[in-house]
Amino acid sequence: MAPVRTTGAVVAAISVTVALLSLFYKSKPSSKKLPSKKNPRNGLLGAIGNTPLIRINSLSEATGCEILGKCEFLNPGGSVKDRVAVKIIEEALESGDLTPGGIVTEGSVGSTAISLATVAPAYGCKCHVVIPDDVAIEKVFRERILN
Repeated sequence: MAPVRTTGAVVAAISVTVALLSLFYKSKPSSKKLPSKKNPRNGLLGAIGNTPLIRINSLSEATGCEILGKCEFLNPGGSVKDRVAVKIIEEALESGDLTPGGIVTEGSVGSTAISLATVAPAYGCKCHVVIPDDVAIEKVFRERILN
């Protein structure tokens, strides 16, 4: 018999727990109406974190509970890491470790680097991303475009 992977067991346990809890707690569908007009955001920073919640119909109907998904991929940098980048820069500015016009340095090519390169100019800062030699050229171009 093949060994059971821990992550699969955890996911299965959570799924069973949610299914059992949904038998006891039935939520009524929300009667709130969505606004008919989109509210414009105030600049790049105003758009970060203000991503929509989407009702997942199949899971909501299967469980009897309202299941919502937060669309973090709709942040300006395309990642939940945009929130992290804002917090990093705001804390550095508040502590005095970074000043407007200063340089934020990141040593990766992942989503945090993309988010920092997206957010830093909104605070009047520059962003330098240190990239290893073996990184795909597409990632290098993306970082150059952002900052």
